Amino acid sequence: MAVNVHFTGQTTENLSRIELLAWVNRTLLSEFKKVEELCTGAAYCQLMDVMFPGCLPLKRVKFCTNVEHDFLSNLRMFQNALVQLKVTKSVPIERLAKGRFQDNFEFLQWFKKFYDANYDGKEYDPKGARNNAPMGYGTPSTLRPSQRINTASGGSVGSGRTVKRAGDTNGSAARLHQEDKLGAYGGGDAAEEQAGRGAKQNDRISSLSAQIDDLTIQIQDVEISREYYYKKLVLIENYINEYPEDGQDEFCQKVKEIMYASE
Repeated sequence: MAVNVHFTGQTTENLSRIELLAWVNRTLLSEFKKVEELCTGAAYCQLMDVMFPGCLPLKRVKFCTNVEHDFLSNLRMFQNALVQLKVTKSVPIERLAKGRFQDNFEFLQWFKKFYDANYDGKEYDPKGARNNAPMGYGTPSTLRPSQRINTASGGSVGSGRTVKRAGDTNGSAARLHQEDKLGAYGGGDAAEEQAGRGAKQNDRISSLSAQIDDLTIQIQDVEISREYYYKKLVLIENYINEYPEDGQDEFCQKVKEIMYASE
């Protein structure tokens, strides 16, 4: 039976979202960049397996998905495991699956307390347990192209769909007319050449999409670092300001000069 924990944001010293994400990624060797990505439920399922091996069918967990149906399935497995372990905490499945920050952040805060109360320190191979399945980038806006092929969603770049040119209507009549002309003049080579150009265009689109994804991730990393160091500066400022002006030594004055400098 698991140890139940009771958690309120008003009475408990909480970790920041940066610290919580770092803990999840360190424990599971995953690549989550946002708290919202935990809406997939996969991380909670595997963290339960870390604490209570075999408490849920890990092979059924969808580790790399951006489909809400899979989110709900993972979260239900997670909740069933909690129920079997006599944990009184209810899981807000519907709210978590929507991927909103506040819902996922508050639940992750509780789960970290629950984990600390129940983890016994045994060794665990997270990648081996999930057969090296990638985990992270679980929402549509952050899923990498190389991972999109593992999801059930359609419409991703490189999925075989034709890219429509500007000025086309539905393109059907124009394509049929062109195919008739190629057939009449023995245009097999021309058709192959056109197919080759289409493949190159799709490759180019895939490459650009990958670059956009990487830049998005870099921006998120910068924003996380900015927030982290800003909070540190605020803590330092508050600490210094606790002392009266006449009681501050030369070191404190120099720190304040650096912090408040405009250049």
